[in-house]
Amino acid sequence: RYIDWLITVPLLMVEFYIILRAVGSASGGIFWRLMIGTLVMLVGGYMGEAGYINPWAGFIVGMAGWAYILYEVFAGEAGKMAADKAPASVQSAFSTMRWIVTIGWAIYP
Repeated sequence: RYIDWLITVPLLMVEFYIILRAVGSASGGIFWRLMIGTLVMLVGGYMGEAGYINPWAGFIVGMAGWAYILYEVFAGEAGKMAADKAPASVQSAFSTMRWIVTIGWAIYP
């Protein structure tokens, strides 16, 4: 499961960044913040599940990474750029992905 997530989750974050690059000059900081949130989420969850750290500590670290991703795509630079500069089609794509990350990942912690 984590091998799959190690591939698919970063690709989803890359997709967020590519959508924003289509709008204009999205900073590289957006990309790296999304990747850092992804790694924190995945590594924390894995460490807790595999028994390297306390399972609750791993869960909390993983949730913190997810919360950081949600912050970035809703209220951070990525969310503001999508809301301010994007045409309707890009806003729609960004919004759909944002809700997939929110709802889809909430039902599968």
